[in-house]
Amino acid sequence: MQSFDQTLPILITGGSGYLASWIVKYLVEAGYYVRTTVRSLKDERKIGHLRRIAAAGPGRLEFYEADLMRHGDFNTPMRGCEIVIHTASPFLLGKVNNPQQQLIDPALEGTKNVLYSASEIESVRRVVYTSSAVAIYAEAREIMDQPRGTFTEQNWNLISDLHYDPYGYSKTLAEKEAWVIAQSQKQWDLVTINPTFLLGPTLSGRTDNVSISTIQQLMNGELRQGAPQLYFGVADVRDAAQAHLLAAFTPEASGRYLISAQTMSILDMAEIIRDHFGAAFNLPKKPLPNWLLYLIGPWLGFNHRFLRGNLGYVPQFDASRSIEELGLSYRPVEETIVDTVEGLAGGIPFQV
Repeated sequence: MQSFDQTLPILITGGSGYLASWIVKYLVEAGYYVRTTVRSLKDERKIGHLRRIAAAGPGRLEFYEADLMRHGDFNTPMRGCEIVIHTASPFLLGKVNNPQQQLIDPALEGTKNVLYSASEIESVRRVVYTSSAVAIYAEAREIMDQPRGTFTEQNWNLISDLHYDPYGYSKTLAEKEAWVIAQSQKQWDLVTINPTFLLGPTLSGRTDNVSISTIQQLMNGELRQGAPQLYFGVADVRDAAQAHLLAAFTPEASGRYLISAQTMSILDMAEIIRDHFGAAFNLPKKPLPNWLLYLIGPWLGFNHRFLRGNLGYVPQFDASRSIEELGLSYRPVEETIVDTVEGLAGGIPFQV
């Protein structure tokens, strides 16, 4: 069991990201000394919101440039830290032309470089690692093979590969590598956070991720003719951020933690938006027939293998470890979706 000096700096890699920004915000607001790595200190579009968080205090926030692909880049910001929260990871919205170069290599090399630095910097005692539910499962139909009808932390994605779901493959390979490195040394312990589909307000204003873009598709009417019968575990980005902090500061925390509040379909999300915003958006009122999705799917970015593995299957997730061991409390998904829409609609306050 570890105990941590909370007066020491805490490192968050990739602090400008959707999830990481909330982790930084909560720590700074609580008065912690925070360090974060970013790709470029000159890109105000990506880090301006972090500067505003830092200015609001009362905590302290320092910025460091670091490249996931360069060994040693994380040594300086990590020096003197007992806790490292590693969120930085490659993610590309849209077509990936070279998955090995664009996803696999950065995910694996980034994991190695951060964790090797953790082993070189003697102060490090715990690494909290942002993985994903896609490292647990690849297709919703896998739920049919689960003895209790739910996915748990015991599951691993065994289906994704370089050509099918390369993003899921990259997250799986990277997390497995993290566990190999962790088990090869005794200086620090590893805790991984595996969130499902994250929704909730974005602090940066950026919308270049799949979850936010799905809500945008509902809001702008792209799915008005019907919603694909796809189901996801949904979690609030703010709850996932709190899970990282609980994993960092709870001495007994160990292993993997699946983060999911509720399973929902795209149509379920549309109905919540309609209930709260009426006719403000041109939302779907019915599911899209599966035969039609098979017909037009390739033009929408859905290949037939993905559709066979996911259409109509309802995955369930056992997040009890996060509640019982970390003490995480989940927001209602309705609140999450409403806050997401309000944030995207512009200027409407949401609950922190």
